[in-house]
Amino acid sequence: MDKLTFVVEVVDQQSPDEGTFLFNRASHLRLQSERGWLTYKVIRQGLCGVIHFYFQNDTARSPYRAPFGSFEFRQNLNDEELDRWLSFTQSDLLTRGCQHIQIKHYPSAFAPETTRLVKQVLTSHRFQIYEETTSIISVTQSSFETKLTVSKRQKLKKCLARFSFAQLELNHLEKIYAFIADSRKVKGYQLSMSWSDMQQTVEKLPQNFLLFSVEEDHQLVAAAICIQVSDSILYTFYYAHAAAFDKLSPVTQLLQGIYEYAQSHSIKLIDLGTSQVDGILNPSLLHFKKSVGGKSSAKYTFTKQIA
Repeated sequence: MDKLTFVVEVVDQQSPDEGTFLFNRASHLRLQSERGWLTYKVIRQGLCGVIHFYFQNDTARSPYRAPFGSFEFRQNLNDEELDRWLSFTQSDLLTRGCQHIQIKHYPSAFAPETTRLVKQVLTSHRFQIYEETTSIISVTQSSFETKLTVSKRQKLKKCLARFSFAQLELNHLEKIYAFIADSRKVKGYQLSMSWSDMQQTVEKLPQNFLLFSVEEDHQLVAAAICIQVSDSILYTFYYAHAAAFDKLSPVTQLLQGIYEYAQSHSIKLIDLGTSQVDGILNPSLLHFKKSVGGKSSAKYTFTKQIA
């Protein structure tokens, strides 16, 4: 078996985009913070695996400001190899004065075997585990309607007779963001990202952002800001509908359009996001996601005090 080599590097302006997932690429890391990043790699005839930590005030976080970070494998690793990589990483962080580690893992559906292995090895290293519930729609050759409950299918039919779906250019971003923010505010929620941060992120990574809308007579009824997380995964980062249309559930039509976009662009998974609100499971939100074809997937956060 080829020998494994473990290395640590500082992320800088010359660092390549080596992550499979957008949030683990150097270009996105630098948007989260321009400095403070440490990259831990395992190499075996080329890059085998990578994890990035933002290190500040005795705490190492993967990621800093993104939905997830965690370990990515480019080649298969077994539990003994991941164990050695994790031991190297913890030891190096400890020598730098780290006392706390936090790792937000991606939804298990993104990479089930990797998730199983990561959970197993981190548990053996006495990491604490916090589990959230996310919902994932698998994109198949079947139509979106086949994934819906009877009730949602009926509402979709009414929406299709009344509203129109469209993919919008990025110059509509401010309008879409404001619509979603206002729609969420009516229900007592705030967006996690400010308009200035959203604008900056999309300007830096325009190829990864998509806008979709449902309209009636050129007025927004529902809208979504989606992120292409990888070649095969689309994340519905923000989506909402106007409160006046609660009974029609126009987000169902919005998701149908996004699903058909995914079918035509070889996207395999649509991530509807977590059903936790302020850390607490929201049953009605989870029920809605199930009604539109979302299957529950665990999303783990691992934490440990190492000093």
